[in-house]
Amino acid sequence: MLDKKLRVYNKIIDKIKGASNIALISHRNPDGDTLGSATAFYQIINSNFVSKNIDLICKDLIPKNLSFIHNSELYKQDFNPNNYDLIIFFDSGSKSQTLLDLEFPELFDGKTYNTIWIDHHITNEIYAKQNLILTWYAATAMIVYEIFSFTWYYIDSIASTNILTGIYTDTGWLKHSNTDALAYKYTAELINLWADLSYIVDNFFKNNSFDKLKLWWKIIDKSFIDKENILYTYINKNDVDSFNCDFTDASGITDLLNSADWIKYSVILTQKWEYVKWSLRTLRDDIDLTDLAKKHGWWGHKKASGFTVRGNIEEFKSLNF
Repeated sequence: MLDKKLRVYNKIIDKIKGASNIALISHRNPDGDTLGSATAFYQIINSNFVSKNIDLICKDLIPKNLSFIHNSELYKQDFNPNNYDLIIFFDSGSKSQTLLDLEFPELFDGKTYNTIWIDHHITNEIYAKQNLILTWYAATAMIVYEIFSFTWYYIDSIASTNILTGIYTDTGWLKHSNTDALAYKYTAELINLWADLSYIVDNFFKNNSFDKLKLWWKIIDKSFIDKENILYTYINKNDVDSFNCDFTDASGITDLLNSADWIKYSVILTQKWEYVKWSLRTLRDDIDLTDLAKKHGWWGHKKASGFTVRGNIEEFKSLNF
């Protein structure tokens, strides 16, 4: 297994060496893993390779609560694949997650462009010329760490902090069931590489405004558990505006609601313009949320999945809103 990994990782390194213009693409509604992975990759390339023009790309804006991630201020929304000789996707479980599939369908045929897909989602259907999909890894950031640590490239404190951000946020502070021995091992190694854990904790978990906490209370107050032991709640623009917040301020409530006793899983519906985003979470081993999400352009993991559909929350008559 190690020899096979090294062959793949060295092939990626060779592609980086041979490229002059590189695009690093994070998925829509970016989370800490996609941002931490891509920005760390950016930092490591700049630290170890010369004469590279690198762009960080995300079609959505970077959430306010993740703007502390080093290099996140460099993200661009404009993208033309013809400007790059190497395009790398990070942490996207499906091509629709990139928000580029309709504009550039040829980007995903595995032939037209020099593309690499680095991911850990079981939903990934292999869209790139080279695909590195390790579904048993707790975070894509762990794969990024392996690529460069196994090939002995320098990982500075900025890159190691960003990688640790990806691991820390995608494992729910190292407490989700996907947190295995390898996640702990790499966390320790990254801290030894001067990853700044206190910087992550202070910025991601200890900066809740009073308005943000009031928004959480509003969302909790609207939640209910149905006869199937499924917990539901919803968020709309009026909710976030009334507390001078934005939608990213509601992201931290997911784990809190999912910890409720006896529920099968939790569903948080977010109304954004004419779309409703469904976020599904469970702590149970006997439930596979991808079975639900795949019916609607699915993405995610067994215990954390979601999808977006056109419509209004009020249209879902089965929910007692």
